[in-house]
Order: sequence, then structure tokens, then C-alpha cells
Amino acid sequence: MFVLDEADEMLSRGFKDQIYEVFKTLPQEVQVVLLSATMPADVLDVTNRFMRNPIRILVKKEELTLEGIRQFYINVQKDEYKFETLCDLYDAVNVTQAVIFCNTRRKVQLLFFVVT
Repeated sequence: MFVLDEADEMLSRGFKDQIYEVFKTLPQEVQVVLLSATMPADVLDVTNRFMRNPIRILVKKEELTLEGIRQFYINVQKDEYKFETLCDLYDAVNVTQAVIFCNTRRKVQLLFFVVT
């Protein structure tokens, strides 16, 4: 699964070439989740260009719901404590599915290396 969150923001900030390169390296059978607060032309172009039979789920802002979804925010002062804090959270809460967002490629690679 490949998740592209804030696609509209990433495209507006000049990451179009990098996004296209990522899509070109993905296997054909990969499931893609593209999330965007808005649907400008460049986001629609990405879905048309790189996704087969995309399903668009459009939700009015006032209809957004988090029913059944638990979100956590923990302010961790130092990066080196983040993985340990994540492990503590997993120990404290029964987690069957999760999406973890990282703000750099390096953090994604480190997290991937540690959990696999």
C-alpha cells in the first residue's frame, strides 16, 4: 500500500516530479490511497495518470467523522525518544491497524528497518 497524504499541498509546494517518480517505481498491483483536502486539477491529473479505475470518495467537511477511530498525539521532546514512545503506546493500547506519519524519508527508513 502506498499512501500519499496532503497530495494537494505536496503538489502546490513543487513535489510533482518526486511524486511522479515514486508512482513510476510502484508495482502495478499496489493499492494507492491518495488523500487531499481539495481536488485541484493537478491532483486529478495524478489520479488519472497513475491509478487504474480510481474510486473517489468526496466528503463534505461538516460530514467528517472519527467515530470508531482513536487518534493520539504525544509531544516527544527529542527524536531519539520517539520510537520508544511509539512502543509504549503500542503496549498500552490494543492496536490492530495503524497509520504512522513521518516527516522525513530518513525517519520512514529508520522506522521500517526497526519494525521489519
